[in-house]
Amino acid sequence: MIYCINPDCKNRENPEEMDCCKSCGTPLLVRDRYRLLQPLRPLNTYYYTEIFEVSDRDHSLKVMKILKSHRPELVERFEREAMTLQELNHPGIPTVEFDDYFTFTPANQSQPLHCLVMEKIEGKNLDQYIAHHGPLSSNLALQWLRQCIEILDILHGQQFFHRDIKPSNIMLKPDGKLVLIDLGSVRAITSTYLAKIKGQLDVTTVISGGYTPPEQIEGKALPQSDFFALGRTFVYLLTGKSPSQLPTDAKTGQLIWRNQAPQVSRPLADFIDELMEFIPANRPQNTRVILRDLTRKGLLLKSVQRALNSPQFKYALMGLLTVGAVYPLSFPVQAQYYYQVAWSAHREGELQRAKRYYEKSLQFDASDSRVYNNLGRICELQSQAECAVLNYNKALELEPENSLARYNLAGFYDGAGNLEGAEREYELVARSQSPLAVSALSNWARLRILNADPNKAIALSLQGVQKTDTSKVKSALHKNLGWAYWMQADYDRAQTHLQQAIALNENRTDAYCLLAQVLEVQGERENALDRWQNCWEGESSNPDVRLWRTLARQRLQEADLL
Repeated sequence: MIYCINPDCKNRENPEEMDCCKSCGTPLLVRDRYRLLQPLRPLNTYYYTEIFEVSDRDHSLKVMKILKSHRPELVERFEREAMTLQELNHPGIPTVEFDDYFTFTPANQSQPLHCLVMEKIEGKNLDQYIAHHGPLSSNLALQWLRQCIEILDILHGQQFFHRDIKPSNIMLKPDGKLVLIDLGSVRAITSTYLAKIKGQLDVTTVISGGYTPPEQIEGKALPQSDFFALGRTFVYLLTGKSPSQLPTDAKTGQLIWRNQAPQVSRPLADFIDELMEFIPANRPQNTRVILRDLTRKGLLLKSVQRALNSPQFKYALMGLLTVGAVYPLSFPVQAQYYYQVAWSAHREGELQRAKRYYEKSLQFDASDSRVYNNLGRICELQSQAECAVLNYNKALELEPENSLARYNLAGFYDGAGNLEGAEREYELVARSQSPLAVSALSNWARLRILNADPNKAIALSLQGVQKTDTSKVKSALHKNLGWAYWMQADYDRAQTHLQQAIALNENRTDAYCLLAQVLEVQGERENALDRWQNCWEGESSNPDVRLWRTLARQRLQEADLL
């Protein structure tokens, strides 16, 4: 059975062999590609959208979301979902290709339908999961909470926030991984948007009972609003009860839920309450802070910090000091305190002060790989090679999956001319699930070019292009492709990829230098001189660029342009 896409059709079900709907005449092969197999929710006039399982021309199954309404604000929201999904690349977000958003006009209709085709996520949403399995254990909740924050880290990192997190918008795949769906409410974190909410101008409000934070109800959603909704979601997952069914504290507005979830550890419960703080400023301020704290050690530390700030602890401490007792309970707190001081100094460029406080932090907790990585970075900036390698390797010894430390070590080797060591570390990062994997892939490809292996460089770069939509990273990959094709004397392809690199990042100095050389070989002297000018004037610390600038100066002097 095949369905007609026309929502106004009187009889939408058709035999598989039909080419056009027998009732309204609309083509059943949408865009010469998709057939609608079955609706994934009831076809109801209540919904603005319809959702179908569809078969692509290669017989793979996907999901098509169809907007029936023509209201401008709904069309804008639908387009925003499409563009957001196209920009993001993460297993926790449904995949949408660049040509998977389109319009389609049914037979005898004047207004087009807006259509979005996306990856079909197998599994159940978390609403369905809890209905079948009951509340989560504390351990599983901690695992899922971390997965959700990692997905939000990608979303927020691309300057978007979701605005409609709830159990039904999180899918659990058969492999146990979570996927955040329904990005129709997503908003860009822009200065214009923030100005609107600050000035209380009209901003579309999205409300899901029990999950939406108070500031969003007032039309002033912030990135931290996602944390509130996520906290409320986990209250439901841990209690099996909707937050709207639970009482709140009359004085603080805090949800009273812990008595409904006796299986939850106190540190995790404290953390969920922090996510749901009434005032956004009292919630964690970004995903990085949450990921840092969202470990057993981090949760315990936050719990200890709360205890240390309590009046009860202060009185107890006075008693202990009276009898001369000091207990190393404060060690984790001291370590974290010195780390925060060091990190603040590090960001301000006060490297010696940062180094001193990182080292103090290690006196209280010698197992924090973040500290060793940051010390390695400071040593590298201070041209202390042995110190940099020692600290990066110590970070990796403590946490082999610390991709940032491994990427930094690779970069250090790269800059020091140890290309074999750099390639080894870049390859390990490139094969990981780290957000740095594609950047590592790009650098690995560049090293293959320097080792006169353009075939491998092309294969790696093409792999990277398929994995990212980040303009600067994609620009570097196209630069590698141009360079490698130039080495193979495939000048047309080289020119195409180098021009693409520049289109994606107009400050890509090495691409201008390479393009100048390609244009010279092709006999385009005037265009080549323009690119040599860009090569000469551009900013770059790349050692290859320093060599090419020598050529640029020579060419420009010969043409009396210097």
